[in-house]
Amino acid sequence: MHLRHALCYTELNGGKPISPIFNKYKGISVVKKKLTVEELAAKENCDPKDYVSTKECILYGAADLFGGGQAAFLSVILLAFFTNIIGIEAAIASTIIMISKIWDAVSDPAMGLISENSRFRLGRRKPFMILGGILIPFGLAFLFAPIQNMEEPSKITWMVFAYIIYCTISTISQVPYMSMSSDISMDYRQRNKANTWKLIFDIIAAGLLYLIPSLMWNKVVGENATISYTTFYYIIVFGFGLLFAIPLIVAGLTVKERTPYQEEKKVKFSIKEYFKGLTVKSYIWHILMYVTAFLTMDLISAVAIYYTDYIGGTINGVKVNLGFMEMDMGSIMIIAPMMVCAAIGIVIAYVIKAKYSKQAAFRAGLPLYIIGAILLACYQPDWNPILIPVFAAIMGFGFAGAQSMPWLVFADTVDVAELKLGYRPTANMSGVMTFTRKIATALGTGMVGWVLSAAHYVKPVYDPETGKNILQQQPESVLLAIRLLIAISVTVLLTIGFIASIKYKVTNKRLERIRYFVSKRNESGEESFTEEEMAEYLELKKKLC
Repeated sequence: MHLRHALCYTELNGGKPISPIFNKYKGISVVKKKLTVEELAAKENCDPKDYVSTKECILYGAADLFGGGQAAFLSVILLAFFTNIIGIEAAIASTIIMISKIWDAVSDPAMGLISENSRFRLGRRKPFMILGGILIPFGLAFLFAPIQNMEEPSKITWMVFAYIIYCTISTISQVPYMSMSSDISMDYRQRNKANTWKLIFDIIAAGLLYLIPSLMWNKVVGENATISYTTFYYIIVFGFGLLFAIPLIVAGLTVKERTPYQEEKKVKFSIKEYFKGLTVKSYIWHILMYVTAFLTMDLISAVAIYYTDYIGGTINGVKVNLGFMEMDMGSIMIIAPMMVCAAIGIVIAYVIKAKYSKQAAFRAGLPLYIIGAILLACYQPDWNPILIPVFAAIMGFGFAGAQSMPWLVFADTVDVAELKLGYRPTANMSGVMTFTRKIATALGTGMVGWVLSAAHYVKPVYDPETGKNILQQQPESVLLAIRLLIAISVTVLLTIGFIASIKYKVTNKRLERIRYFVSKRNESGEESFTEEEMAEYLELKKKLC
């Protein structure tokens, strides 16, 4: 009976073998047909060669645990690590970060060119994702090495080289990986599907890597420290290092690059060509949306530890009554509610995206972000400390769309660039995006340290008997500087991002027409356009390019 039914279903399938999956019902085995790529693509209304399976989307998205996680992790603790653990002056620490991030930014064009001209069996992007993944734990081991007992000049020299090396490792993997957001498919809906998974993992990574370091920090630094630095170091190298490395390596081995390229054609580096994407109007607005959103979070993260230590009251043993439990004040009181509310806000942002547009979802919460930051800056020591997580929660709702939309928008912007330029400068455009963010982060983080030093920040004092770094009371000038860094930077940056999102005019309907015109132009030239098509084509270029 089983064999006869299997043969019958095989005949119905045109003689082709059917996946041997059986559903038993009343003693009769029925073979369940496994859909082919062509059938799956037809269900999603795309060309089979552009179809991306859910499994591949997940593997691709998981690789962003490094991109989203390490940025969050370093923005929370790196400056404070330099000043409060290694014992470097705030201005010098900021300068080290700035120099390293500028190198990080400058190396992006070189990595983009290397990736674009590579012709490996695995593809142009994936070999570098694998190599970068392998090197990540070694970079973290060097960067967070326990050098507290070195002399000041030796500390500074070590940290400059360590952070430059770490940034280089990040560049090796991240520039090619970001290019994959466009190269994974030529169909914008399939790209959206893949990049949505990338966004999900980015949010997971950001949530974990904003929260865990914030939660651990007060257990490593201060009079009440309970975790030795050696333990903290091993967690960073073997915990975070492997969390970042393994998904990148797996994605490099499994994910497909689908955007076609000419094997024999190599790109020569040209500064003019590298920044040519900036001649596309939509790309400029896109970069402003991206940089302002992420730089705002970088600055909030960098200031969070100093804020809760000295304004929130960690130094005075302030505790926060959450109703069901009491917790020590710490940067977790800003980061945790932001992340939780951002996760809820993501759902709202996606509803807005589906009903209106990605840029509408981007800007919807920005007023809340600004209001929450101003309230946080105005907080006074005699207020109930529960207000700090409440204000941070307000920021979190505003944070969701601003952080989630820019990389979903990227592949759309590449389509617009192709409409204008006649080719897809994917690597250059992703390189310029990361370049601008890194330069902005370098200057922004540098500003934090310089402002704190100018306000006469007093770094912790190391107690050799207990092996702990003891926080010191700060002058009023430092407290005012921290408040102004939060209020002014958030308000100015997000106002710029809000305006840019209004100026960005790319919609799904226009993307459909862009693909139509680009395909027709590539096949038979602009002369093949009808009079109506030519008018629409020129209008699209005028509005978007």
